Amino acid sequence: SVEPAPPHFPIGIYAIPEISMVGKTEETLTKDRIPYEVGVARYREIARGVIMGDDSGLLKLLFHRETHQLLGVHAIGTGATELIHIGQAILGMGGGLSYFLTTVFNYPTLAECYKVAALDAYNKLSQAP
Repeated sequence: SVEPAPPHFPIGIYAIPEISMVGKTEETLTKDRIPYEVGVARYREIARGVIMGDDSGLLKLLFHRETHQLLGVHAIGTGATELIHIGQAILGMGGGLSYFLTTVFNYPTLAECYKVAALDAYNKLSQAP
């Protein structure tokens, strides 16, 4: 028998730049009227991105506005198809914003984008009415 695809199946486009995603999109969340907040980290803000010279890459995290559960991860840039697997793992365990805020990521790595994007979302959620 054929097993069904896992619920959090990553998608990768091996182009220049690489593009990858896992989970929900903003379009789907909006259509389904699910309240969400976006956190973004740009490679140009991360030491590793500067070292690599990739100033156009980014990582975007989508969190449920009320529960703070991670809903989707989108990446574009060098190593996006590798970077996406951290988000896939956290989606699989039902994790959310607090995981990224309390986790220490090696420095300088692109994985640090998760912390920066989570802090961006946290700041937006903290200012929300």
